[in-house]
Amino acid sequence: MSRNQVEFKKIYVEITNRCNLGCSFCARSDRPLLDMELNAFAEVLKRLQGHTHDLSLHVLGEPLFHPQIASLLALCHASGMRVNLTTNGTLLNGHRQLLLTAPALHQLNISLHSLNELRADTTRRHLKEIIALVREAIRSTALYISLRFWDMDARTSSRDSGKHHWLLDELVTAFTDAAVDISSGLHGRGVLLADRVFLNPEPQFAWPRLSSPEADKYGSCRALRDHLAILVDGTVVACCLDADGHLALGNIFHQSLVEILAGPRARRMREGFAHQWLVEPLCRRCSYRRRFVRRIPDRSASACSEEGVCGESESCTPAKDVCVQQKNPSASAGN
Repeated sequence: MSRNQVEFKKIYVEITNRCNLGCSFCARSDRPLLDMELNAFAEVLKRLQGHTHDLSLHVLGEPLFHPQIASLLALCHASGMRVNLTTNGTLLNGHRQLLLTAPALHQLNISLHSLNELRADTTRRHLKEIIALVREAIRSTALYISLRFWDMDARTSSRDSGKHHWLLDELVTAFTDAAVDISSGLHGRGVLLADRVFLNPEPQFAWPRLSSPEADKYGSCRALRDHLAILVDGTVVACCLDADGHLALGNIFHQSLVEILAGPRARRMREGFAHQWLVEPLCRRCSYRRRFVRRIPDRSASACSEEGVCGESESCTPAKDVCVQQKNPSASAGN
């Protein structure tokens, strides 16, 4: 890795933005529906060498809906990439052997909240398939499994309420006889159900949209620090929640990642995050970042000394430099 390259904890690659479901909680996008071609994906892998060892094959779309998912995973293995794959859990039976044998696959995230919008009998059928796959993965693989239920509220997590979700009960009893406090897994902590199998309950969060009201001008994010995302057409965006490419920094097919990250927009965003200024309108409308401790900056901060970084007028007089714990985090880390 050259001196100018950046090592990211994870890079998201959207291999498709098509999905077999239309869940209410998922972002709607006006982008054309596409699958990334094999040769294009191979080029992405080539250009990401030295920048990360871990890929998450997800932004929008259902990865298992890609007609060449087996070949994509084989390319990841040949490139030495570990894969984190997020699925809605409805296509597991058709890909069971692949998921249990693909050497590149390191972690499988199953979004159980997708099942929450299906008919009860359909949900139960898919839940049985999920449990069977996870049991086999425990027995015969080294896979890590995250069972995500990002549709929690105080009533859902309380056993004294009729809203305590039957799906969670069935999952818990499928893997352990011990009493489990579901609410103890909130805010990114997770609940260990079995070896390498975690239940990750979280409240539902809203995808950031430019049409939403501005929430705050102060805060930070892990975007461009430990992750970024590449959309299906090659557009590099700063954030894994940028469903429409509003934070476009360049295109991986036309520039190297080093060149893209050295661009003025990327530098401005990183400098802003470093000094707790949200310089992009989309970032100011994001509730996901509220899980971070924020720092309300003082005008003397170096972020404001560079023209155009904080984006505020000279009349801006923010509060003193103090640490404030964000309230009510809306989701756990990752997407």
